[in-house]
Amino acid sequence: MVRILSLKAARRAAGAAAPCLLALALAWPAALHAACGAVAEKSPPDADSPADVLDRPARAWSFDRWVDSKPLTLESLHGKVVLIRWFNTGCKYCGNTLPALETLRTRYAGRGLVVVGVYHPNPIGKVSDAFVKKTSQELGFHGPVAVDETWSTLDRWWLAGHDGRNWTSVSFLIDRDGIVRWAHGGGEYHPSTDLRHARCDVSYAELERTLRRLLDDRAAAR
Repeated sequence: MVRILSLKAARRAAGAAAPCLLALALAWPAALHAACGAVAEKSPPDADSPADVLDRPARAWSFDRWVDSKPLTLESLHGKVVLIRWFNTGCKYCGNTLPALETLRTRYAGRGLVVVGVYHPNPIGKVSDAFVKKTSQELGFHGPVAVDETWSTLDRWWLAGHDGRNWTSVSFLIDRDGIVRWAHGGGEYHPSTDLRHARCDVSYAELERTLRRLLDDRAAAR
């Protein structure tokens, strides 16, 4: 059985128990892990669908600061393909996903891909740059990291108007013209031959196919 908290209550209470979930699992946590990001059973089946953001311009971001990186904006990244992922501490889904994103970052950087990690403390609160840097490195990500300390951009991009959302560990793939072409509503995705992670593998393969297409589109036009 899974209990769903309101968005405000979840922000206060989620903490270490489920850092990248807005639903607190009171039992059956293994099933959530096996599903690679399945929504809580009492939520609407489409609660975490990214359909409303796809094929639309990405909204401007306003992060509190950047760690070991100059500030980046969507305007400054125009002409690049951008993959952005929110993550935080103690999130096993983030821990399973960020190494895969680091692989994509190093594999496709020369073709115009920029991967941005966004640290969002859960619950909301102050966090030091040293802690954010340590967390991202321990999770296997070495690209630019922004801090969304007050969840202002996460709210604008994902949570606002959707109190039924279960996840905050969301991802968006933005084309060279600033349009969202792929999104993942939270949880994990990565290559895997483990049948328990079949959904993760499918999502990752879909991401890489879309990524390659976006990179190839501009190259073919030259």
